[in-house]
Amino acid sequence: MLVGCVVLAAISMVLLPRDIAYDPWSWLIWGRQIAHLHLNTRLAATAVKPLPIFVTTILAPTGSLAPVLWLFIARAATLLSLALAFRLGRRFGGIGAGVIAAVGLAVSDEFLGYLFMAGMSEPMATAAVLAAVDNHVNSRRRWAFCALILAGLLRPEAWPFLILYSLWLAYPRLSRRGMVGVLVAIAVPSSWFVIDWFGARQFFRSAGAAKNQSQGGPLLSREPGLATIRETWHLMSAPVVVLFLAGLVSALIHWQRSGRRHPGPLVWFGAGAVGWLVVDAVLAQGRFATGAPRYLLPGVALACIVGGVFFADAVRGLLRVIPDSRVGIAVAVVACLGVAAWVAPRVIQTGHQVKTGISEGRTSARLVTSLHQAITLAGGRDAVIACGPIVTKNFQVPLLAWTLNVPLDTVGFVPTGHGIVIQDERSPRIVPALSPDYRYVGGVGPPDARWSVLSSCASDQ
Repeated sequence: MLVGCVVLAAISMVLLPRDIAYDPWSWLIWGRQIAHLHLNTRLAATAVKPLPIFVTTILAPTGSLAPVLWLFIARAATLLSLALAFRLGRRFGGIGAGVIAAVGLAVSDEFLGYLFMAGMSEPMATAAVLAAVDNHVNSRRRWAFCALILAGLLRPEAWPFLILYSLWLAYPRLSRRGMVGVLVAIAVPSSWFVIDWFGARQFFRSAGAAKNQSQGGPLLSREPGLATIRETWHLMSAPVVVLFLAGLVSALIHWQRSGRRHPGPLVWFGAGAVGWLVVDAVLAQGRFATGAPRYLLPGVALACIVGGVFFADAVRGLLRVIPDSRVGIAVAVVACLGVAAWVAPRVIQTGHQVKTGISEGRTSARLVTSLHQAITLAGGRDAVIACGPIVTKNFQVPLLAWTLNVPLDTVGFVPTGHGIVIQDERSPRIVPALSPDYRYVGGVGPPDARWSVLSSCASDQ
């Protein structure tokens, strides 16, 4: 399964644009700085995440190949999350349940159109959580614990689950190995703050950055926690939400009627999905996280599994109840077609998102290529740095910092009285009208990926 995901990710690197998003550029910068024994996370809008930073540190010696390798790893992890959703759904409900679980996760908002295309880390966290569940149900407790550690190094929502699981492993006999596991689980959240201490001399720098919600969302509402819960409706397709709720209620009723002491797997999966949502809502309410919908993906994956298993069990129940096999099969087919028709609008929407992601990715990839020409037009890296404050558009700060090989706090997005502005010519543009010292140096690149350079040092070049 892992080999298949790696092969498909490699194919995607050939067929699809190779562009990464804002946060991965920041992690790549920090990985390169750590490799050179100098970390600077000051004034960054991106939160530190220990696992991505660890990976990018390993990739740092590859130089300009590091962004491509990161994107390859991220896409492989995204595909692995879909494969694991299918695997768990099939284990508890058959192939049909596995298909519904994988499709439900795939049609989550921007899962394939943005998160997969741009190499974001949330699908990685989803794969880690599902790997932990898969290993646990197969009685591989140590591997499950290791997978939860990876999840905890990617998302703070995983911290309570990791610590509780470590305590469960250590109970009832408190062995030395069990205590080591608990200490490791506690160390995982600490690593987030330690990185910021070394990079910015602030333990809560990332938490402060999370308070700046630049694209709208829960933090702009009066009750961010409730707004985060409402985001699930936009993130998940309506059929998945309905099937999950029906599946969770059905599993709870079955557990109560069975008289068993311990709940079944679907109850645990449902509790995990709800628990992940609650933790994320609490973090948003406390303004320790933005509550962005993509943070809920691991919980969404568990919900998709519950919904898929419930639907598969319901279809099999219909076949058993209806005495005439032909009528039963007809009813089952109609039920499957009904769910397919229900999900179809979301599938179409996902197709549009993928198309948009490909188009924007190609434009962004051309921007990355022509940026080097813009720096050359400005006189080269040394001339750009010597000119004064470096300014670009807000969402291009880490890209320009990576290309110039400077810390993130070296590049800003508000022009001062002098310096240099390097920006792409798409709207909106930065117009340093407050200072007459800026001169237009020129523009380079294709029409849809063109950079312009304005400099107060133009007369000296």
